[in-house]
Amino acid sequence: MAGLVWKAFQHYVAEDAFFLKAFAQAYALAVAQTHNTDQRDTLQTLLAGVEQELKLHHGYAESWGATLSQAHMPSAATKAYTNMLLDVALNQELPCILAAMIPCTRLYAYIGCQLRAAALAAPTVIRARGPYASWIKEYSSDDFLALPALKEALLDKLGTAVPYGTLRQLYRNAMQMEVDFFSAQPGVSSAPSVGMLVIDFDDTCTVTDTTSLVFNTAIDATVEAAQESERAAVRKHLEATRDQLVQNYVQEQQKLYSELIPEQGGGSSNGAGQQKASAFVEALSDFDRRMNQVVVDSAILQGIPEGRLTATGQLIGLQPGCLTVLSRAQQLGVHTHIMSVNYSSEMVQAALRRSRLKPIISEASDSSQHHDIVIHANELSYKDGFSTGDIIRRVQGGSDKDALMMQLMQQSTSAHAPSNSSSGNDNGTADDRKLAVYVGDSPSDFAPLLRADLGIVVGQNKLLRRVAKAQGVKLKPLTAAPANGHAEPFSLYEAESWAAIGAFLFGPDPSKALTPPPSTQKGKQAIKVPKVLTVAGSDSGGGAGIQADLKTYQARGVFGASAISALTAQNTRGVRGVHTVPTQHLSDQMEAVLSDIGADVIKTGMLPTAEAVEAVAQHVQRHQVSALVVDPVLVATSGDSLAGSEVAQALKTHLFPLATVITPNLPEASALLGGQRVDDLDSMKQAAQELHKLGPKYVLIKGGHLIDPPSSDPNTSAPTDRNNSTQSAGSSAAGYSGPSALQTSPEAASAAQDSPAQSSEPAPATSSAEPEPPADASLSEKKNGHGRLSVGQELGDIQPDRHSAATEQQATNPPEGEGGGAGEYTAGAASPSNSSESNHDNSGAAVDVLFDGEQLHVLQAKRVRTQNTHGTGCTLASAIAAELAKGQQPLLAIQKAKAWLSSVLQASAAVHIGTGPHKPLNHGFETNNWAQQPAPSNLHKPALDYRLYAVTDPACNARCQRSNAEAVRQAIQGGVTLVQLREKDADGGAFIREAEQVVQVANESGVGVIINDRVDVALAVGAHGVHVGQDDIPARTARQLLGPGKVLGVSVKTVEQAQQAAADGADYLGAGAMFATATKDSSTITQETLQQICEAVDIPVVAIGGMNAANATSTLQAGCHGIAVVSAIFGAQDAVAAAQEIREAVDLALGKT
Repeated sequence: MAGLVWKAFQHYVAEDAFFLKAFAQAYALAVAQTHNTDQRDTLQTLLAGVEQELKLHHGYAESWGATLSQAHMPSAATKAYTNMLLDVALNQELPCILAAMIPCTRLYAYIGCQLRAAALAAPTVIRARGPYASWIKEYSSDDFLALPALKEALLDKLGTAVPYGTLRQLYRNAMQMEVDFFSAQPGVSSAPSVGMLVIDFDDTCTVTDTTSLVFNTAIDATVEAAQESERAAVRKHLEATRDQLVQNYVQEQQKLYSELIPEQGGGSSNGAGQQKASAFVEALSDFDRRMNQVVVDSAILQGIPEGRLTATGQLIGLQPGCLTVLSRAQQLGVHTHIMSVNYSSEMVQAALRRSRLKPIISEASDSSQHHDIVIHANELSYKDGFSTGDIIRRVQGGSDKDALMMQLMQQSTSAHAPSNSSSGNDNGTADDRKLAVYVGDSPSDFAPLLRADLGIVVGQNKLLRRVAKAQGVKLKPLTAAPANGHAEPFSLYEAESWAAIGAFLFGPDPSKALTPPPSTQKGKQAIKVPKVLTVAGSDSGGGAGIQADLKTYQARGVFGASAISALTAQNTRGVRGVHTVPTQHLSDQMEAVLSDIGADVIKTGMLPTAEAVEAVAQHVQRHQVSALVVDPVLVATSGDSLAGSEVAQALKTHLFPLATVITPNLPEASALLGGQRVDDLDSMKQAAQELHKLGPKYVLIKGGHLIDPPSSDPNTSAPTDRNNSTQSAGSSAAGYSGPSALQTSPEAASAAQDSPAQSSEPAPATSSAEPEPPADASLSEKKNGHGRLSVGQELGDIQPDRHSAATEQQATNPPEGEGGGAGEYTAGAASPSNSSESNHDNSGAAVDVLFDGEQLHVLQAKRVRTQNTHGTGCTLASAIAAELAKGQQPLLAIQKAKAWLSSVLQASAAVHIGTGPHKPLNHGFETNNWAQQPAPSNLHKPALDYRLYAVTDPACNARCQRSNAEAVRQAIQGGVTLVQLREKDADGGAFIREAEQVVQVANESGVGVIINDRVDVALAVGAHGVHVGQDDIPARTARQLLGPGKVLGVSVKTVEQAQQAAADGADYLGAGAMFATATKDSSTITQETLQQICEAVDIPVVAIGGMNAANATSTLQAGCHGIAVVSAIFGAQDAVAAAQEIREAVDLALGKT
């Protein structure tokens, strides 16, 4: 801190003053935008804070003898941020302004805290009298630290009015601009010159110590080799041995530490302290050698097949950011070494062999290449392909690490020595030679940490801190390290994360390219293109995989990019062969897309190897992709296993914790849960809850394999909790269509067992209906009598007789996802092409189960009788990804995706492509209708819940001093199931802004929004439909303008009007007024007329006019589907309570309680 050039700091103050003036202007514009008193007060408080900061800047400058010139020319980075901020403030809404401002305040607060921690680690004289002490005190004060939280709370409150994707992009861009602002300041130290990076493995690179993995691998291998009758006893014995070894190690370690380290007091930072430290390291190393011998004597490490630990290593979880630092070190040509006391260098190598990393084992190569990561660790001794139980001892403890560190530093010094040193000192000075850095976390790392030019401590190991204190070594924040990177004597530096280590050692990551902010200038429309990257296999037949994904993205209005994981040779009859794309090339594809085009969402399909799974996880984290949809392609409809257990385990370990949504079918859910039974609704619910424990935010289990799902009327919602009821139209990716009811059950997640069973999928396999054998030798030929693997053969509990008879008589399904349907089918006895019957199979509904961590949602839909089911799983997952990319909340994204897939299936039913049993879909049916018949009138139309239909009223909301959006939020909280936005006096622009806010609020809860009269507004904001009266735009015209995908409601008073409205394309009717009302001048109708209207049409009827809790029951007895309410809800001061009362009465009358 004291080494910062004074003039550089003066320049920074001038830059920051320019910055703050722009912030003050932005706050003033924000204040002018808001009419809410509380929000205005908050913004004025923040504005006053900025003005106070400006005064402080001038005060500091004056005390330092400097001036803040009005003519100061800001840097390009400063100007870029301020221009962006003012542009947003002039042209966008208040939440956008906040999103663009918060990163600055949040980063300043973070820097203030970091500098304060560094100052506390500095000598007292610098801490108290340093020239920047007052500056640090200001920006780490409680008052300043409260500012970002205040802004964030306001953004949380207002942000629902703006699409999340817009706010996220503004926030990210602003944060990067703030980093650029600091990086552009003169005098800012560049990153130190690092020549060698040495890193410990366990608990430093990994999320946990991996010794137990070696033990457990040995136990599993020995048990597998034993006679089946002896396996239980063998496992019990070996696990007891393992537990005894661990217990003995802990006890002996505690005894050693109590002898070597005093409970209180610290050591001295001098020569005597250094000798004491050396003695401690040697004593600890002797202990480690003895413990290793105890392990060898126990024989617990015997019997591991050679190469088995490679598979184990691939499943090891690594610390976030660790691989990024290793990759950057390689890119910069830094010699990198992994130094570990681990028993298996093979396992360490497998854990690090990810992305572009190519680690080698030191003893396996004469010399490392410049860009290699060299692993120094122990190895198991092998004979005749199995471990003997002995260890090849290379790095057993701290003294071995220290000796190796000294050797590596000597080699590094020679490699980086100046070619023409005039001083005669080949090592150079502390400032000109390249650094040797060591990163570790445990007492065995203590000696090499001190020996390195810079020792960095990660993690919270208490024993290491106890050792450091006893030896007189100070632990300081990494921010307190000297700018040249050379540690002060007897000092180590603590890092909060691997990201902090990478930033300190190598500077800003150039791969974090700034996405240009959207244009917000007046007269220019910002264009935000939603983007999805699909990582999956290629289907040569064009029905599934990458091909289905890209067709879906085009149809759903998003930009699609692809990274191909496998190439399949297949058609509608089966799979002939699969070629796995090398992991490195798969990674290169992802990096090429993400580093340039970017992606809002990544969707995965067939990932053929554990390495491929890990590569995807790395790119999701590295590029901070905000949403991930995982279609875990493991098991085909026929039961064929499409991936081995290592892939299933990798999915659970690496991708599920990152996933927004996972979409397994029944066999896949079973496989992921170790073969547990998943074949009815109850087991689907349990499976969804157990899979949710693995980390995904949403679990959608597709129930197309159910032969006898629960019978129910899919047009009617089952009883639900009134505060959580939502509905959806769609398909369970099973080849069926029709309106669906989304039933919400408040079943607690705790009902599931504490931990899911481990996966036990078989080895990769495939099948084909054609006589040719698989082209790829890796494909298994294990089949049943029908020429395919049955689900029962592979999973034990799900038997093949759960498939329909029609499907059983047909040839093998292609693999799901990249080679077939989602394991779902609904082929009927008669082909739709030669049958006059409806495509709907009324024999039963298809059922999916969705779990969001709190609620279980049961989604039901009618089946479509069709053979065109190839690629439905891919299509559903891709449609979900598309909706997420467009900014939809996950629940609504799933609903919309399922509704659209239902439309695809229905429109594709008469299409015949190929001669096999599983034909592809027509994803582009809306623009190319191959069947040459009128598109179904209910294509992907949302199914709405008409029970409690709330109609907004501006006058009511004005009296209650709340906006339409807030009124709707309260109404939905009280149980409203459908909202109509009625703004008779608002002009187009104001109406659209109101409608956008209301749609955003309703979408969060899955509640539909109808716009009164204005077709243009409904289409502009993506509302569910329009309601027109007898004096408004004609219903037939409204239907033509809306198209088939939107809901149309019509107000009627007579049977004749009702029948005409239905013929004109209405989806529901509003009949009334039933009672006189002050909100609208309208004549009333009788209860008898209402009943006649209900009987005269086949579409839902809603009673409207003067409706409330008192008259709901009698009105609903006429046969209508719900009631429409205005003032009884929006005229009440407590809209939540009013809606709750009416909802209870409605549910009671309809028998929904």
